[in-house]
Amino acid sequence: MKKRTVWLALIVLAIAALAVGCAAPAAAPAAESSSGGEAAAPAEEAAPAAEGEFMVPEDLKGGEIIVYSPFPDEEIQALAEPFTEMSDIKVSNIVISTGESLSRLKAEAANPQADFWLSVRAAVVQDALNNDPPLVIEYKPSTVDEISPSYQYPDSTFFTGVGMYPLVFFYNQNVLEEDGLDVPETYDDLLDPQYEGKIVMPHPATSGTAYSAITSILQMYGEEEGWKYIEELAKNVDQFTRSGRAPHRLVAQGEYPIGIGFYDAVYNLNQEGFELIPIFPSPIFADPYTAAVVAGAPNEAKAKLFYDYLLTPPAQAVLTEYGNYSVREDVDPPADAVPLSELDVLDYDWAKWGDEKAAVLDKFIEVTQIQPPEKK
Repeated sequence: MKKRTVWLALIVLAIAALAVGCAAPAAAPAAESSSGGEAAAPAEEAAPAAEGEFMVPEDLKGGEIIVYSPFPDEEIQALAEPFTEMSDIKVSNIVISTGESLSRLKAEAANPQADFWLSVRAAVVQDALNNDPPLVIEYKPSTVDEISPSYQYPDSTFFTGVGMYPLVFFYNQNVLEEDGLDVPETYDDLLDPQYEGKIVMPHPATSGTAYSAITSILQMYGEEEGWKYIEELAKNVDQFTRSGRAPHRLVAQGEYPIGIGFYDAVYNLNQEGFELIPIFPSPIFADPYTAAVVAGAPNEAKAKLFYDYLLTPPAQAVLTEYGNYSVREDVDPPADAVPLSELDVLDYDWAKWGDEKAAVLDKFIEVTQIQPPEKK
């Protein structure tokens, strides 16, 4: 972890230099909470910060925000530390899968416990906004113009890309060889009978990772052939996990030879000393994950500020240290990662799959006869 420590130190120093060199504070998020949360900055608008600078209004300093995210605590702590250095705002992370966080937000709608929702797919955020009552608010980061236009979602008023990690197959070379299996290179390869009971992946009803995988298959193959594919794939999957990151750990520990999941967890386990080998199939799901401010958040203005921060170079540099691809053009991809320019990226229809989420999940259970795993 020495590399990450050095990066973090450099990031904090860079932010401190920015703060000292700035002559005027930036405008704060909206002066009055749109959802009953805390009041934000005074009505008088402050002078905007110079381009590329991120500033913290004095009246927002201090306190705490609660984040729901599937990111491990170590990653959130590293991501939040520069923000806390600048703002004195503590960032507390509740590690929770996408499906579970959506369920919790629904259960807490009358009395929200979280302020911010991080690492969630656009289709799922759309579902949350369409909920009655809405679970998130329409807030777009003030820093959105700094990121790549392809990640800005100009037609949306409430989200933008925050980071990206491709959806990959991955395998444990030792277990694969012990079982006498070939390396699966394509989606069709995963249906080979040799992999019966050898694959592990999450369940789409509890994991945004799996929902991305299932809907990508439906989009690539067409719905009729796609559902046939999913029915056949389920025969080779021995376990559908509740968490999107559980398959990575199971494969790394040798319990299965092959898994399906996002690249960042592969990267992070390899940083721990495991040896998972990723396969980047063609075409590949490489839509960015996004984030949202929770409707009725107790600390809405501070959550908006954190969202603004996430698109800045210091935050994006930390994300790459944990296997994320940056949504900025001036931040390099993770070390040893395949550049996005070399991948055949699927033009994923997030709006369609957001609207059809309930129907897709019902159909998945009908076709596979596999219910979501119980929470332990």
